[in-house]
Amino acid sequence: MKIKNLKDVEETIKCIAQIDAEISAIDNNATIAINKAREEAAQASAGLAEQREKLLENLKTYSDENRSTLYEEGKKSREFINGTIGYRQNPDKVEVSADTADLLIKAGFSNCVKVKKEPVKAALKNFDAAQQKKFHINLVPGEESFYCKAAEKTIPEAAA
Repeated sequence: MKIKNLKDVEETIKCIAQIDAEISAIDNNATIAINKAREEAAQASAGLAEQREKLLENLKTYSDENRSTLYEEGKKSREFINGTIGYRQNPDKVEVSADTADLLIKAGFSNCVKVKKEPVKAALKNFDAAQQKKFHINLVPGEESFYCKAAEKTIPEAAA
């Protein structure tokens, strides 16, 4: 439809609002269906997950109690027909407090502190042309973009 006058503009915006409402309703229905399916899947698999955890606990208990005979010397795993069991050494974790970085810097260990250098772009907007050139700054003017925001009062009509 070609827009010829202000009445056509109003009708077009109303049409956009109705389409937005339909899209929103479809998205909402999809979200409800997805959430329901996830909930049903979690309920359906809860017993299986619990059973799996108990089986893993039993395997670990057996493995812990028979570690010296179950694994060859120097080995941490053993293969069976249906799979492998064993132990993995997880890497050490380092936990720090909020003041660790400051304490490290004060003690002369600034090499152990990461500082991210990044220009503050909002401040650079006020640089004049000479400063922009000197510091290799390129100010890209914002582009004008068209928008349409349909009035929400139009939406209930579309949903009905």
